[in-house]
Amino acid sequence: MQIRQVRLDGPGVRGTQVSGAVLRDLLAVLIEGSQRALRIRTQGRSTAPGAMPAWIVAASDISVQIIEGSTILRIEGPSLLEAAPDEFRQAQLFPEVDVARPAIDYLIDSLEAALGSEDQSALYDGQLLKVFGRLGSVFAKGVDHLAFDRSNGAAHRPLRITPGDLRQIRELERKIPGPQYVMVAGKLDTIRHSDRTFVLDLGEGREPIKGLADHCEDLQNFWGEHVVVAGTAHFTASGAIQRIEAEAPIRAASERDLSLFAVVPTPIARPMVALELRRPQGPRSGLNAVFGKWPGEETDEQIKEALDLLS
Repeated sequence: MQIRQVRLDGPGVRGTQVSGAVLRDLLAVLIEGSQRALRIRTQGRSTAPGAMPAWIVAASDISVQIIEGSTILRIEGPSLLEAAPDEFRQAQLFPEVDVARPAIDYLIDSLEAALGSEDQSALYDGQLLKVFGRLGSVFAKGVDHLAFDRSNGAAHRPLRITPGDLRQIRELERKIPGPQYVMVAGKLDTIRHSDRTFVLDLGEGREPIKGLADHCEDLQNFWGEHVVVAGTAHFTASGAIQRIEAEAPIRAASERDLSLFAVVPTPIARPMVALELRRPQGPRSGLNAVFGKWPGEETDEQIKEALDLLS
C-alpha cells in the first residue's frame, strides 16, 4: 500500500475537526479525479460511455485517516500492480504509467500540468478539468488552500492549489478545441487487447498517435501493417492531437492513402477566448488613432467641392 497526504488550511478547519461536507466534496474529487487521470494516461480519454473499468475502480480505492493534531489527510491506497495484478503484470504493455505508483499520483500529476499551463500536455482533457473545478465547493466551505504531497512526508515540495487557481483551470478548459472527424494513415505499431487501445506510427520523427478502437473486431489482423483510421480526433488545449476514436472499420492503406493521410490532424476551429480578444487602447491606438482625422489628404474645401459635384 502507498501513502500520500493532503493538507487543508483555512478558517473552516480546526485541528482534526473537518466538516463532513468538506470531506465529502474533497474525497469525491480525489476518487473520481484519480480514476479519470489514470484512464487518460492509459487510454487517452478520461471518460467513456458505460461503466468505469473494474481495474481502474480497484486502483482508485482509498482509505483516509486524519493525522492527530493536524488537518492533514493520510491517504492510503494500492499501487496499480497491487490493485490489478492481472492487468499490470506485463508492465511493458503500459509504458504510460509506473505500476508501482498509486492512482492518486496521476491525479496530482494532471492537476500540476493544468496549473502549469502545459497546453500540450495530454495529462488532462475537458472532463477531467471539470472534476478539478469541483474543488470550488471545498474552497467555498472555509478552506483557503490545499496541499497535495506525493512523497509521504519526505523532502519534496507539495503541490499547492488555491481558489484563484480554479480560474486558470476554467480558462484552460475553454481553450480546448472541439472534436472533429479525421482520416489518418500510419503503421499500426501497438495493440493492447484489454482496453482496445492502439498506437499509430506516422514515421519521419513525428509523434505517434494514440487511438481507441472500441468497435473494431479485427484490429489484431493489421498489427505491423500500414492502415487508414477514420474517426473522431480529440485535441489538447494547444491544438495537439490527444487521441483518435476509430468509428469505421480499420482498413489497409494504399500508397495513395499514405500520401494523402499520413499527416498529424490539427483542429479546424479553435475556441475564442475573451481575454485574447481584448486589446487595450492608448492615445495612438484603436479609435484614438483615427478619431478627428480624415483618412485622406484633401482639404475641407476640396471635399466640399467634390460633394457639390456629386449632388
